[in-house]
Amino acid sequence: MDLKRLLVMGTIVIMVIIAVTFITKKSEQEHTDAAKRPIVSVSTFTLYEVATAISKESLEVLPIVPLGSDAHMFSPSPAQVAQISKSSFFIYNGAGFETWAESIKNTLPDSINVIDMSGHVRLHKEKNDTAYDPHYWLDIDNMIKMTQTLEAEFTKRFPQNTKTYHDNATVYIAQLQKLKGDYQSGLKECKNRTLISNHDAFGYLASANGLENVSIIGLSSDEQPSANIIAKIIALVKEHGIKTIFFEELINDNVAQTIAKETGATALPLQPLENISENELKSHQTYESIMRSNLAKLTQAMECR
Repeated sequence: MDLKRLLVMGTIVIMVIIAVTFITKKSEQEHTDAAKRPIVSVSTFTLYEVATAISKESLEVLPIVPLGSDAHMFSPSPAQVAQISKSSFFIYNGAGFETWAESIKNTLPDSINVIDMSGHVRLHKEKNDTAYDPHYWLDIDNMIKMTQTLEAEFTKRFPQNTKTYHDNATVYIAQLQKLKGDYQSGLKECKNRTLISNHDAFGYLASANGLENVSIIGLSSDEQPSANIIAKIIALVKEHGIKTIFFEELINDNVAQTIAKETGATALPLQPLENISENELKSHQTYESIMRSNLAKLTQAMECR
């Protein structure tokens, strides 16, 4: 092999070594930077999205409730409690949604900022009850309030990122305002204005858009409706010619399917955004995209124009 060829091969080997070293160091640096980021532990999907939208890469936002599970029925493991204890923030929905959060928050170190988001939004009382409906994120105005709250809290704790948080929050709020306008125009003129669902999760969405919300069961997803309630809803569907019964994909839909069969209506899933599935995460679904999918189903079911 001549000297020229040896020099060329030597140069290539050196360049490969340099490239590998650079990539390895960059990967190690990125891993180290990620490990150094303050942790924000959040309970529900909507809190995860808002926190991520505001902080981007400056904070490590970690959801507590596993994907695809019923958030109502969740209880954290010791490992998940340990994760929360290492966080800079613990943010939960409140209003009775996470019964486990109330007992945990009093055991956390004083260094953790604990935020009960229900104290920063507009809440509705449950029908004929003193309890509050915790599904407040389905009112887009409340999502805007949640964004403003976390921008202020993150800025207070990490003032060096003030501009980042403000700029990101401004962009996200603009998206929410556009979504709100599309809901208002899309549901303005509809032949039917009654939203029937298997679980009482859509009260805020209905109220914000002038719809009547009728649910088969109450706030708890493991309730069993009485025969009398089922009979009344069947009669309501037939009387008003309602063509769609909505149900949540993450909880049992047997009753909704039964009512649909009895009345000739169609049973369709409607996403309350308490949690998302693995498939929704993999397909990069967001609050906005899921809410737009919900809007398309509502406008069709309610015969809007």
